[in-house]
Amino acid sequence: MHLMNSPARCRLWIALLAAGLGTHAIAAAADVGGDEYDEHAVDEIVVEGIPLDRTIKELAQPTSVIGGDELAKRQAASLGETLAHELGVSSTYFGPVSSRPVIRGQYGERIRVLSNALDAMDASALSEDHAVSVDSILAERVEIIRGPATLLYGSGAAGGLVNVVDNRILEDGLDAPFGGRVILGTDSSTGRQAAAGELAFGTDSIAFHLDFFQRDTDDIDIPGFAESARLRALEEEEHEEHGEEEEHEDEEEAFGTVENTSSEAEGGAAALTFIGDNGFVGISLSRYDNLYGIPGHHHHEEHGEEEGGAEHEHEHEHEEEEAVRVDLERTRIDLQGEYELADMGRLRLKIARNDYEHVELEGDEVGTIFESEGTDTRLEFLHRPFGNVEGAIGLQHKDVDFVAEGLEAYVPPSKTQQTSLFLFEEWQPDDRWTLQASARLEKQTIDAPNLPGYDDNAFGASVGFVRSLGENHSLALYYALTERHPNAAELYAEGAHIAVQRVERGAVTQGMGLFDKETSSNIDLTLRGENERIEWVVTAFLNDVGDYIVLRPTAEVEDELQVFEYAQTDARLYGFEGEARIELLDTDAGHLHTRLFTDYVHGKDEDTGDYLPRITPLRYGVGLHYTRNGFEAAAEATFHADQDDTAANELPTDSYTLLSAELSYKFQDPDLFVFLRGTNLSDEDARQHASPLKDLVPLPGRSLQLGLRYDF
Repeated sequence: MHLMNSPARCRLWIALLAAGLGTHAIAAAADVGGDEYDEHAVDEIVVEGIPLDRTIKELAQPTSVIGGDELAKRQAASLGETLAHELGVSSTYFGPVSSRPVIRGQYGERIRVLSNALDAMDASALSEDHAVSVDSILAERVEIIRGPATLLYGSGAAGGLVNVVDNRILEDGLDAPFGGRVILGTDSSTGRQAAAGELAFGTDSIAFHLDFFQRDTDDIDIPGFAESARLRALEEEEHEEHGEEEEHEDEEEAFGTVENTSSEAEGGAAALTFIGDNGFVGISLSRYDNLYGIPGHHHHEEHGEEEGGAEHEHEHEHEEEEAVRVDLERTRIDLQGEYELADMGRLRLKIARNDYEHVELEGDEVGTIFESEGTDTRLEFLHRPFGNVEGAIGLQHKDVDFVAEGLEAYVPPSKTQQTSLFLFEEWQPDDRWTLQASARLEKQTIDAPNLPGYDDNAFGASVGFVRSLGENHSLALYYALTERHPNAAELYAEGAHIAVQRVERGAVTQGMGLFDKETSSNIDLTLRGENERIEWVVTAFLNDVGDYIVLRPTAEVEDELQVFEYAQTDARLYGFEGEARIELLDTDAGHLHTRLFTDYVHGKDEDTGDYLPRITPLRYGVGLHYTRNGFEAAAEATFHADQDDTAANELPTDSYTLLSAELSYKFQDPDLFVFLRGTNLSDEDARQHASPLKDLVPLPGRSLQLGLRYDF
């Protein structure tokens, strides 16, 4: 295997050895999610993204949940940065606001972002500079399914999904006639100032919910130059070759701060739920606004030439590149209901209507307008158990109208419809075995004016099992064979994509006709165990994808922008994730444990032998956590290896280590949680390899974050 011949071989073995401390290998703490220090909290987490009410341990497919105190401490200005430290997860980091989750090296259209199990229906998957319109500041928890989730949520979830779950529609009614929550937070490196609040009140049969949040950020502070040392060295060589040393010396390099990364965001919702003996029905109206800057657009000037001490026939010409900002607005209506059908089972209905628009502003001028209007409808019937068999059958329909107008409208208007029939069944022949299977048939059509339309079916099926190996150990195996439809951008893109400094061309634009469907064969193997002093889990995965759609750079340049073209190839991705929690002290004086964790993904183009672009490198770390009563203290070091297994025209990324520490206290009466957290304490120049701006914008420098959550 090429992996063993790579320069990262020694570090890889060190990571595996560290994760294999003691008689076991790697731990379950990553999947604990909410309150990490609670004993056996993993047993109590129910995953809403699965039709049946199952905990993480009961699922064959690797799943994580982050919620409660842990989610409060991880809150950032974007969903991608909130989740970037979870195992198997990175981010596209296009600044602190526009950052989308990356799962096992997959990003964009292959990672589905959901709100309460329904699609976000925004434009965030289209480009890395587009922010996700789903915010987690008021979420109860965030669920992450690592690997293909196409069987339950469509071909757009070929690489995984993130489901943000809130409690706006109160399915189980109220615990008290009146209650609420107040959240405050700040971050020194991004200047983040956040405040949020929610109220719930009503009776046993009717419940009202109101919430609101506001968050502002400043231009981010960084340890040094915005441009990486590698990029600056390349630019220096280029200037020397063209004899522009003196002019280059006069250019001012961004240092200490990344301009045009500030933001202003706010949102809120009102919801009403009716609860009866046999079920509930609720409706929610929510609004989300975000005005944020897009980094990477640098001010520059061009002067007329002077000849013989006299000015050129033209006077000095000044050309300035205006700061580009995005004004995003989203209005969403959610309808949810559930009804108990006597002895037959339960019927669930979820409908979301989404109206999304973002305007790209170049100074005061409107550059491009992106609009997306869509409806996502999901109907599930959870049938009553037949012996040891329990499951659900469902129907889902999504209809999205997309329009882009203006200078950067590189994707034509399109109307996409998906209609799917899916099935999830579980069989428990005895206490040791749980067998799970699912299947989905999805029809997709794409209509674009004056362009060939797309109309095809995609099928997928999976089978998995969880095998108990005694009281404290288990083995899970999951296999999925899925198909993914191409999307409108991959088929029809044509034109300049200024934010990422390239021209994009789709299959139809290149005269290739319509792309074939991607076909993915994915296998996950998970081992879990626990004894008196250690909990652990390790997962290995392999994903072979036929007709994998990639965006490849070419040697062609158009309007000073490099041309990228969509193409199909065969790809292979494989890797592992794991974590261990080892008890060091558990007495009246407190509880102390250490945490070991690691993840890795390797991606390669099987046709050309080249590496896939923007694949996250090996990561591993160690943490120490102490708790006593309501007090918690923790410190953690995470090492990110260098990434020199790069695609063509992609610069390597240097290694870095992130140090963090935190203190928190949870009061019982009143119910108050406060924390102080320090990140990147060594002020490292850290660059996320999955980010297309990694050589222009590093991660924030040393930062202190203070937060408070008060429940009443």
